[in-house]
Amino acid sequence: TYKRQIMSHPQFTHSSLQARDAIATEYQGKDGLWFCGAWTKYGFHEDGCRSGFKVATAISNSPLPWAEKSGELVLPTPDLTKNTRSRGLVKTLKHTLSYTLPVAICRRMVISFLRKAITRGSLQLLMNDGSIISFGDGNKVGNDAEPVTARVFDEWFFVKIATEFDLGLARAYMSGLFVVNNPAGESNEETNFVIGDPVGLTRLFLLFIHNRDDPTKTFLAKRSAKNHTYSNALVNASGLIAAKLGSLVNFLRFKLTMDNSERGGSLKNIHAHYDLSNDLFTSFLDKETYMYSSAIYDAVKAPRNQTGLVFRGTLEEAQWRKLDTLLARAQVQPGQKLLDIGFGWGGLSLHAAKKYGCQVTGITLSVEQKALAEERVKLAGLGNLITFEVVDYRVFARRKENQGRFDRVISCEMIEAVGHNHLGEFYWAVEQVLSDDGILVMEAITTPESRYETYIRSTDFINTIIFPGGCAPSLHALIDASYQWSTLTLEHIDNIGLHYAATLEEWRRRFNRNEKYVRKLGFDDVFMRVWNYYMTYCEAGFRSQTINCLILVFSRQGCNSLVPLCESRS
Repeated sequence: TYKRQIMSHPQFTHSSLQARDAIATEYQGKDGLWFCGAWTKYGFHEDGCRSGFKVATAISNSPLPWAEKSGELVLPTPDLTKNTRSRGLVKTLKHTLSYTLPVAICRRMVISFLRKAITRGSLQLLMNDGSIISFGDGNKVGNDAEPVTARVFDEWFFVKIATEFDLGLARAYMSGLFVVNNPAGESNEETNFVIGDPVGLTRLFLLFIHNRDDPTKTFLAKRSAKNHTYSNALVNASGLIAAKLGSLVNFLRFKLTMDNSERGGSLKNIHAHYDLSNDLFTSFLDKETYMYSSAIYDAVKAPRNQTGLVFRGTLEEAQWRKLDTLLARAQVQPGQKLLDIGFGWGGLSLHAAKKYGCQVTGITLSVEQKALAEERVKLAGLGNLITFEVVDYRVFARRKENQGRFDRVISCEMIEAVGHNHLGEFYWAVEQVLSDDGILVMEAITTPESRYETYIRSTDFINTIIFPGGCAPSLHALIDASYQWSTLTLEHIDNIGLHYAATLEEWRRRFNRNEKYVRKLGFDDVFMRVWNYYMTYCEAGFRSQTINCLILVFSRQGCNSLVPLCESRS
């Protein structure tokens, strides 16, 4: 292939249509200046030819050969609407029933819904005719004082939301029905016509979260999950009856087809995400560890006039710091046997073998990840210390030779692929392979307890489209599963959720910076939108602590190898 060129038809705005008409009526042919091109009509090749013919015949005053008998310079555009009356009526009725009527009904429902749901901040919908539909009080929300403006290209956008709610919004973006614009007067190097402003997507999700979590609401005692379920329109889809039905259908599809069972369900779900392409992931991951999980930055408290943390250093430095943290929390000793469950591209296994001389066994369900990880092991000359295998963790734990074999077990963001109904099986498996004085360290994306009951009874963009069958468990769900299925006890917790927001922001920048490379791999506009939606969706979740990332340390009662963590205070 010499060169790959991406072409697309122009998408006209209301202002560009007005400008096009002004050129045709006010400037065409004046002072010898002529305009022609596909853009003068609908953007098709035929429109470019026709506009060229019109200019050429107007200048020469000679008709086209095939138009001489008509008395015109150029044959008029054929009227495709002239057909039998019955066929015209059928087409009109079909269009009305399949598009016009659903759009009219759903537009009214969604606008009514957003008026109830968006009460703080500012959301604007910019329509094709230039009109703007506004929601909210216009006040500053968090650190964001600018309105979030969604440019709606196709009003089927309203139908998607009205019938599928939050998944409908995701699918509307994936289909190119809308993008989010840059704030007025601002620019962003990542912004383009395909994805819009990805930073704006993060702002949109944060606006939704701020309106969902009303700080003035009084919570009922003993039932915080119920408070969340019925808190406001953004949670319960108030007024969108069709959306509730659509959400039910999505949930049933999720439960029936995406369960992480040992009988192939887990393998299918892992393959759907992690086996997309190793080259795809290298386009945005750090270039040294290849860790596809939260980094830990050098973080300091923000200045007095700001909130949160200031993150310093590169992504590469932050990922090395995370690997050191996991091994430190496991209190790994030289020469120990380590099991890496869900080893990814081998970053943790390689580091443990290099730094401590550990004998590492890694297990995964991703064939693509294993292939690249083994290449990295060979390149590092550590084949005598590291062994990788494609096998389900439950199958691995049942092998007699693995009983009590490992001094340390580390699982870095693998628990999300286990599923709520299988959490206990994970702890049972660890119990089988862990030595008497062994330690389990788990890095887990978690859902706050107040939202968890609602979460496991529903579906969302992540566990349906990005990580099929995924579940970010609550801390309580993890502890309860460990109690029910093992003798492991929680010993220590670190929350690195805000670091994950910074990690995702950097991944997104790198991904969009390498857009040409990603497209050469065969990924199209839809994929670019899906991946940007995924990264901004998660970034907003971690930044608002709607979801968290925890490092958890488990051991059995009386574990002699676990030295209690302590701090020195002056």
